[in-house]
Amino acid sequence: MEIRLLVALAGRPGQERVNVTALCAELGISRDTFYRYRRRFDGRGLEGVLPRSRRPHHSPGQTPDWLEELIVATRHELDRQGWDCGARSIRYRLLRRGISPSPTARTIHRVLVRRGEITPAPQKRPRSSWRRFEFAEPNGCWQIDGTEWHLADGTPAVILRVLDDCSRKTLASRAAVSENAADAWGCMLTALTRHGRPAILLSDGGAAFTARHRGGWAAFEANLRALAITPAVASPHHPQTCGKKEREWQTLKRWLRARPTAANLTELQQQLDLYDAAYNALRPHQALDGHTPDERYAQRHTTSDNNDDTPPAPLPPLPVVRDVKASTTGTVAIGRHQQAQVGIQWQHAQLTVFRDGNRVAIFHRDHLVRALDADPNRRYQPLGSRPGPPRRPRLALPNSPLPHPQLAEARNQPNHK
Repeated sequence: MEIRLLVALAGRPGQERVNVTALCAELGISRDTFYRYRRRFDGRGLEGVLPRSRRPHHSPGQTPDWLEELIVATRHELDRQGWDCGARSIRYRLLRRGISPSPTARTIHRVLVRRGEITPAPQKRPRSSWRRFEFAEPNGCWQIDGTEWHLADGTPAVILRVLDDCSRKTLASRAAVSENAADAWGCMLTALTRHGRPAILLSDGGAAFTARHRGGWAAFEANLRALAITPAVASPHHPQTCGKKEREWQTLKRWLRARPTAANLTELQQQLDLYDAAYNALRPHQALDGHTPDERYAQRHTTSDNNDDTPPAPLPPLPVVRDVKASTTGTVAIGRHQQAQVGIQWQHAQLTVFRDGNRVAIFHRDHLVRALDADPNRRYQPLGSRPGPPRRPRLALPNSPLPHPQLAEARNQPNHK
């Protein structure tokens, strides 16, 4: 800019004459450039030497004004209704309205940026970098989860939902006072009644869905295995495993915030039922190439198990291994709300319980303390007859129920009595 002003003002009346060739060599420009700047300054003044835009005067391929106005109006409409209003969501809406030719999602994004509707964020992680999985058939895998919501008076509530992994179809929703096993199973029963059985049910480590992280099996999991449904639990602190369900919470809460807050669980349930109908049948889904969940669910064939009227064979219970501490009276928790007596000499000892069905084995390190067949009709399993430790001198460390390490070594010797 300084060069252009110097060229425009050099050699003017009242100023010292300049050698054009020498000045151009000093400034690093050609004589043609020098005289072009002079002509622009003489014709338009200072504006003539300002940097010019290289934008063409005519852009035949630019999005027409009426289409840009329709894009902005569609965005405002989706936002007012509580739906996602990004570029891809707008494009799917325009396609379903028969707008032709329909602009691409990238073109719609540029229109929204040009109109000041969104702020570009190129530093965001690209979606292509995430590792995804999707089951090929509906009912191959379901996902269940719960999220907190507040009623109009501030009372906390919980929304429980079951989603099909392949079609993203919401199979059942339930408004509850908390994320508890009873309401979780009630939501699951609703989905089972409507859509049959899945092969796998995926959940996070919530206490209503699993007790695996606590070293046992919850009643919810036992019910699933009785119906030949394999329970699968996501790793702790890894919500990406249930990413489809986690992302759907954003869409639901956005839709709920666009409406009056429910005063009680009944009103909240009515809102959830209305949302499920619109979400499954009317809303084009970005992950389904603009199809609705109902359309994807109907296009794909369900798993063969759901077409079989014969009752499923229950899955065998999986063995459970857990570390427990014996009580002061020498009792040990063996799972399924049952306790077994191991003897007062093992009080406060850290023991390992192996349970496979009703067969229970209790170890201290590599020593079998007790093996029993637990009576499912009794909460307390008395001592009775049990394989006790090998006979040994009554010598133990002071204030310790554990056998002396030297005695343990002696028991491993041949012919030891």
